[in-house]
Amino acid sequence: MAQGYRYRAALFFAFAYAVAWIPWFAGIYAASRHDLKPCASLLNLAGLLGPVGASLFLVFGSRSTVLKRDFKDRLFNLRRINPLYALLAVAMPFAVVCLAILLSLCFGQSSDQFRPASGAGMVPLIVLALVLAPICEETGWHGYGVDSLRAGAPMMTATLLFALLWCGWHAPLVFIPGTYQHTLAIMDNKIYVANFFVSIIPVAIIANWFYYKNERSIAAAMLLHSMLNAASVLIAAGQAAKVIVTVLNSAIAAAIILGDRRLFAAGPRSFLEAPVTDRQSGT
Repeated sequence: MAQGYRYRAALFFAFAYAVAWIPWFAGIYAASRHDLKPCASLLNLAGLLGPVGASLFLVFGSRSTVLKRDFKDRLFNLRRINPLYALLAVAMPFAVVCLAILLSLCFGQSSDQFRPASGAGMVPLIVLALVLAPICEETGWHGYGVDSLRAGAPMMTATLLFALLWCGWHAPLVFIPGTYQHTLAIMDNKIYVANFFVSIIPVAIIANWFYYKNERSIAAAMLLHSMLNAASVLIAAGQAAKVIVTVLNSAIAAAIILGDRRLFAAGPRSFLEAPVTDRQSGT
């Protein structure tokens, strides 16, 4: 039996918030100063280091060889990923967005939404959304954060708590010009910025289910995160369609909870109380 490790959930999320929020609030100030505006974008990117920085600090700053070995295996061992779930991760986000666009036509929205998104700044946006954000966030959220919550709370409670913490983590971006969240916030219809935050809740449920179904693979979590962002960025769906996406994802999340009641009814579990080779994830 491998030596156990005591997760430090409060420290992880405090670290992840602090390392993100400090540069983000500095970015808010920089954006208000003409001479500092170029720095705002760099500060925005720096905030992404919050989750990954917290995870790496707690994992490699610990004395637990079990924790370090488990982290490396979950990050680099692609055999943990079930190919069928990987296919689902690629197909589902695009199917949901396309269905949402189709439904939005009933409300007078344009069929032009089916076209690929285009415009200046698409390349940096694609790199940010499909590569940097999934790597930096998931190395933290599913590299350490989710398991740390699961160690002290039942699966359903831990998942909902993670959803709220993930939602709150994004809050300062609303005030930073140039971010997607700020663009939503300055729109006349405030439902759209509210929808962004509400949408995180069903996505968190889906993401945690996917993570545990793929033997706690961090790489699998990155894949799903990247494909969710890809569907949102690469297809020119309007904001009304994105509200429908939230409704559809909520239905999917509810179906997952009902269909996998055993997983979501599971109690607290520290996965490091058993050897790394114990792959009975989600039980």
